[in-house]
Amino acid sequence: MSDNVIPIVRQAHSRAVLRKYYFEINNQITHRIRRIQDVAQHDDCRFLGICDDLRDELSELTEICKDGTQQGFFLSKEETMESFRILTMMVSHMELMFLYSRKNSASTTHYRKEINATANEFLHRQARIAAIIV
Repeated sequence: MSDNVIPIVRQAHSRAVLRKYYFEINNQITHRIRRIQDVAQHDDCRFLGICDDLRDELSELTEICKDGTQQGFFLSKEETMESFRILTMMVSHMELMFLYSRKNSASTTHYRKEINATANEFLHRQARIAAIIV
């Protein structure tokens, strides 16, 4: 190694810092899910944008959990990552139901109920993940 090369060492965050970041983003996600439930009931075109924001926040949460599991702060990496994949698929499912409801107005009530049920299941799974992080 040359004397001119300075290795870059990524600073590892403490468990407390990772938990703080996790719960800040987790609260934002909970707020977005509630907004999704609200705008879905009113056929609001902001629905898809909120889902995109939610997906971005899930990615941030995934990265925080990866850091935490690599440092041994959080439990099983595979189990946590699988949970986040499921949450991401649930967001896609809600988007699909929203698009179906716009295309087939005769079944709008059914699709809105499906979005609401999926959002509630999302919140339940999210709470289970948070319990692991504590």
